[in-house]
Amino acid sequence: MVWVGPSPESIEAFGIKHTARALAEKAGVPIVPGTQGLIANEEDAIIQSEKLGFPVMLKATAGGGGMGLSIANNVKDVKASFATVKSRGETLFKNADMFLERFYPDSHHIEVQVFGNGQGSAIHLGERECSIQRRHQKVIEECPSPFVSKHPKSIKYGSAGTIEYLVDDKSGDFFFLEMNTRLQVEHGITELCYDVDLVELMLEQANAQLAGKGGLATDVLKAMQPEGPKGAAIEARVYAENPARDYAPSPGTVQIVEWAETEGGRIDTWIHTGTVVSSYYDPLLAKVMVHRASRDECVGAIKALLCDSRICGPPTNLDFLASITGDEVFGKGVTMTKFLNDFKYAPAAIDVISGGAYTTVQDYPGRPTMGRGFPHAGPMDPLAFQVANLLVGNSRGTEALECTLDGPELSFLGDAILAVCGAPMKTTIDGLERPMWTKLWIKAGQKLRIGKSTGGGCRSYIAVYGGFPSVAEWFGSKATSPGVAVGGYQGRQLASGDLLAITRDISRNTETPVALPRNLVPQYPSHWDLYAMIGPYEEGYLLPEDVEMIYKTKWQVSHNAARGGIRLIGPRPKWARADGGEGGAHPSNVPEYGYPVGTLNWTGDDPCIFPIDCPDFGGFVSSTTIIKADYWRLGQMKAGNTMQYKRVSLEDAVFLQRRIYNFLTEIEIACSGLRFTSYIPEIEPLDYSEQGNLPMPSASSEYQETHGKAIIHQIEHKGNQPRVLYRQGGDAYLLVEYGDGRFDLNHRCRVTALTKALKESECEISFSTGLINTVGCCNSLLIYYDGTKISQSQFLTHLTDLETRLGDLSSSKVPSRVFRLPITFDSPKESAAIKRYMETQRPYASYLPDNMAFVAKNNGLEKKDLQAILTKSSLIAVSVGFFAALPLCLPVDPRERINCPKMNPSRVFTPEGQVSWGGSCMALYNVESPGGYQLTGLTIPGCDILGSKKHYSLERPWLFEDFDQLTFYEVSNEEYERQLAIFHSGRYEYDIEETVFDMAEHNRLLKETEGEVAAIRQRQKRAQDVMQKVEDELMARWTEEKAAGKLPMDKIEALLSDPEIIKISSPLNANVWKVVVEEGQEVREMDAVAVLEAMKLEINVEVEKGGAGVVEKVLVRSGDVVGAGDGVVLVRRR
Repeated sequence: MVWVGPSPESIEAFGIKHTARALAEKAGVPIVPGTQGLIANEEDAIIQSEKLGFPVMLKATAGGGGMGLSIANNVKDVKASFATVKSRGETLFKNADMFLERFYPDSHHIEVQVFGNGQGSAIHLGERECSIQRRHQKVIEECPSPFVSKHPKSIKYGSAGTIEYLVDDKSGDFFFLEMNTRLQVEHGITELCYDVDLVELMLEQANAQLAGKGGLATDVLKAMQPEGPKGAAIEARVYAENPARDYAPSPGTVQIVEWAETEGGRIDTWIHTGTVVSSYYDPLLAKVMVHRASRDECVGAIKALLCDSRICGPPTNLDFLASITGDEVFGKGVTMTKFLNDFKYAPAAIDVISGGAYTTVQDYPGRPTMGRGFPHAGPMDPLAFQVANLLVGNSRGTEALECTLDGPELSFLGDAILAVCGAPMKTTIDGLERPMWTKLWIKAGQKLRIGKSTGGGCRSYIAVYGGFPSVAEWFGSKATSPGVAVGGYQGRQLASGDLLAITRDISRNTETPVALPRNLVPQYPSHWDLYAMIGPYEEGYLLPEDVEMIYKTKWQVSHNAARGGIRLIGPRPKWARADGGEGGAHPSNVPEYGYPVGTLNWTGDDPCIFPIDCPDFGGFVSSTTIIKADYWRLGQMKAGNTMQYKRVSLEDAVFLQRRIYNFLTEIEIACSGLRFTSYIPEIEPLDYSEQGNLPMPSASSEYQETHGKAIIHQIEHKGNQPRVLYRQGGDAYLLVEYGDGRFDLNHRCRVTALTKALKESECEISFSTGLINTVGCCNSLLIYYDGTKISQSQFLTHLTDLETRLGDLSSSKVPSRVFRLPITFDSPKESAAIKRYMETQRPYASYLPDNMAFVAKNNGLEKKDLQAILTKSSLIAVSVGFFAALPLCLPVDPRERINCPKMNPSRVFTPEGQVSWGGSCMALYNVESPGGYQLTGLTIPGCDILGSKKHYSLERPWLFEDFDQLTFYEVSNEEYERQLAIFHSGRYEYDIEETVFDMAEHNRLLKETEGEVAAIRQRQKRAQDVMQKVEDELMARWTEEKAAGKLPMDKIEALLSDPEIIKISSPLNANVWKVVVEEGQEVREMDAVAVLEAMKLEINVEVEKGGAGVVEKVLVRSGDVVGAGDGVVLVRRR
C-alpha cells in the first residue's frame, strides 16, 4: 500500500502558511510583504499593521478554502479582524495562530500547476487565473491566464515550483501566496488545455514508489514538459447557495439535474436527481468546464452551457455564474480579485421572507393520471387559482402559490406582475393595502405580504406572470404533495430562505389594468351548501335513515381539515350490517377499493370528506360524493365552518361543470383581448343563492327514490363469471365491483383484464377522449372520467360490452415476480411508533401495547404462529397505491389469511418499511406516513420518490406491481439496519425472480382446501368475538375517562368571575398538541402557553398584551379538541 500524494513532510511544511512563506523566501521567491513569523497578540497586530501600511490582511496560518482571512483598512478593523480570525482558526482548523500581509486590492490571483517526482525533478503545466473570488473563495477559473497572455514580459516570475501567486495589476510584481500540496479543484481546465490526466499521473507516481523506484524517472517526467497550452478553458464552480441571502449555503433535495451539452464541455459533479445536499459539507455541486480553440469562443460556450443547464431544488448560483460570463469586463479578460465587489447581479426571483402558515406551489390540474398512492395535487380551489392566472396573462394551469389561513411575506428581487385571488386576505405591497382579484405590478425591492384570512374561506392564490421556472416538474406537474414529499419546492411548503425564480421579461405583458368586478368575485361564506350525489356505497351498508341523516345534518368542519381530508363533526350512522366481513370488524370496513375525490368516507363512525390529496384507495365505506363543479367550494371550507349536502341529479352536476368551465372561458377571452372593460360586464356571475342563476338540486335534501341509487347497473353471476356491480361516485367516477365482498384473486384477474381492455380501446370511449385514470384493487376498479365528454349511460354500455368480451378468466396466467425480503420482529423503531401512539393518541386498547400479539390472538394463534405465516407465506399484491405506492397484499394460500381490525383512531406516524396487517390484507408502508394497520415487522421499502436508487428511475419511482409476490425471511434488527443503510445509499439489490401466476392452479388450491378453510374461519370468528368484546369495553372506558378529565364548567365560571383572572383562548377550532406551561408558572406577554394543531398546521396560543401573570388553571390536555374562543389557560394577573 502506498500514499497517493506528496510526502507527509511536504504536506506539513507547506500546509502551514507562515512556514511556507519562510521556505519560499529561503528559495529566493518573492513573498507578499508581511510579518516575519506569527503575530503574538492584538497589540502586536496593530504595531505590525502600522509598519506595513494599510490595507493589510490577517491570515490564519492553518486556514484554507478562503476561510480564516480578514481585510483591515485601519486600526479599528485590525482589532475586529484579530478576534474573528483567531476564532475561525480555532474552530475550523484547531489552530488560532495568524500572521499579517499587505493587501493589494488591485491584483490578480494566478497559480502554476507543478508536478514533481519526489526526487528533486519537477515540470510545470502552465498557469491558471483565479481572480474572480467571493470571500476569497474562487468562483471562476481560466487556463491560460488572460492577464499573463496579455502581459507576458511584465510578469517577473521564474520559479516553476511555486503554486499560487498574487500579481499586482499595476506593476506586474508577483508574490508567493501559498503552496497547495494537493490536487486543486480547478485542475480540470489545466488537463483540458495540456491534454494531460493529473490524477493518472499521481497514480503512476504512486505505482513507481510502490515498486521501490522512488517515483517517476526524471527523463520520463521531463519528456512530459509541454510547450504551452492548446486553446483556452474556463471553469465555473456551481454551488448550492442563495444569492438573495448573501450566498448562504442552501441544503436540500435536488429534484432535477439537467446539464446542457456543448463541444469541449466537461462536467465534474457528484449530484444527480435525488441527491440530498447536506448542511455538513461544502456546498460545491459541480465544476462546469469548457475547452475551445480561443478564449472568445470559450466565453460564449460556457455562458450558453450555464444558461441552458438546470438544477431544481435548493437555490444555486447557476444564473449568477451566467451573468458573470456575460459581463463586459470578464469578456475583456481584465478581472481582478476585487471584481465581484462592484459586480451588479440582480436575480429575477422571489426571496421568501416568511412562508406563512402553509404555502405551497400548485398547478392545475396537478397529476390526476398518476395514481399509485400519489395524490392528484393541484389547487384546492381551482376556480380562484385559474382566475388569478388569467388576470396576469398566464395560461389557466400555470403554477402559482396556494396560501392557507395566513399567507407569506415575499421580497421581489425583480419586477413582476401578480394577482391574488381567493378567500379574503389582507394584501399589502410595502405596507400599502392593495386589492385582490386585480392585476398588480410590483417593482424589484418591494415586498408583498399576504395576511390572515379576514372572512369566510381559508385559501388564496398568488399568480405571478411566467410562473416559477426553477420549480421542478414531477410526472408532468409542478404541484406539491407535501404528504408524500413530491413536486413543488422540494416537496414541501415554502419556508424562510427559499428562493423562487421568476421570469425576467415582462415587457410583452400589457400594462392595461385588469380587475374582476365585484359581482363576478365568488362568495366565501361560513356555511356551505355543497352539491353531491349518492354513492359509491349506500344500500346494504347504510340504513335509509342514515342517508336521510347525511343530507339533513348541518355538519361542523373539524379542526382536522386539510388537503388530505376534511373531518366533519355530527351524528353517527346506525349502519345496515353488524360488521365489515372480510374487510374488517367494523360495519364501515369493506375490501379495499379506489376512493373518488370529494367522497364522504366513514373511518369507523367518523365522517371525513376526501379532497384532492386523499389516499387513492382504502377499506372504509364512502356514501356520498361531492360533484366536480363544487371542488372549489369544498377547498375553501375551514375549521369551524358548517356545511350541508344538497343532492343534485347527474344532469345538474354535468351542467354545473360546464357552467364553471364557460365562466372561466369568458374571463379568459376578456383578459386575452384589448376589450376587457367592454366584455367583462357581459359575463354572467356564479350565483349560488336561492334566487341565483345556478340550478338548485332537483329536489329537497330529504331522501327520495327519484335521485337514484349508488348501484346504477348490475350483471348477475354466471358460471365462472362473477356478479358485477356498477357504482357511481359523483359525476366523475364509476366503481366496477366484482363478487360478494370476499377477497378473490379471480376478481383481481378480471380487474387487470378490464384495465388492459380500457387502455387498449380505440373506440369513442378511450383515454384520448375522456378517460383519465383507473385504480385497481382486489375486487374492484375505480374509473375516473370527464363527465362533460363521456356520458354515464354511454360509458356504462361500453363497460358492459367489455365485460362480456372478457369471458372466463379462471384458467388465465398472469406475469408475476417473487420478492425475497428481510423482516425483523424486534425493531426499536416499531416499539417507538407504538409508544408514541399510546402517549399522544390512545393510552390503551385491545391491540396495545403489542400489535403482533393482538393480531395473533385475534385469529386464535400464538405470536410465533403469526411470525411463521409472515415468513412462510407468499403474499400477492392485489393493489399498489394508497400512500406512495404501498403494496396491499393477500396471502395466496387461503389457510394463511388472517383478519384483524385497524387501529381506532388511526396513527399519525408509521415508520418506513413497516409491514402491517389490517382487515384481511398485509400492507408495506414505503415511507413515513399516517396509517391504521397493525404493526407486524419491518422490511426494506419499495419506493424511491426521485428514482435515483438501484431498481428505480425518475419515470418509475415505485418497485411493486399488481400480482407481485412478497416473501420474507427473518433477520436480526442489526442485520436489518445494515441492509436498510445499503438501501438508503442507493446500492440495495432486491432478490427478484420472474414467474407466472397460474389461476387454474390457484383455483384448484381453493377447491381442495374449502373444508380446512371453513374450520379456520370458525376458529378466527370465535377469537374475534372475544377480542371485539374486550375492545368495546376498553373503548367505552377510554371515552368516559376523556370526558371525566375535563374541568367542570361551574368551577371554570367561578374562576372567571374573579376580575383578576384572564382567560387565554384558542383562536380557532383545533386539536391540543401540547401544553407548554403548568399551574403556578409565571408567564409574560407573547409567551406560548400551548401549541394547537389544525389543518396540519401548528399554532401557538400566546399570552396577549396585558395578560402577564401566573398560570392559575390549565383547562386542556394534549389530545383535547377545542373550539374557537374556548379557554386554554387561566392566568391570574400580577
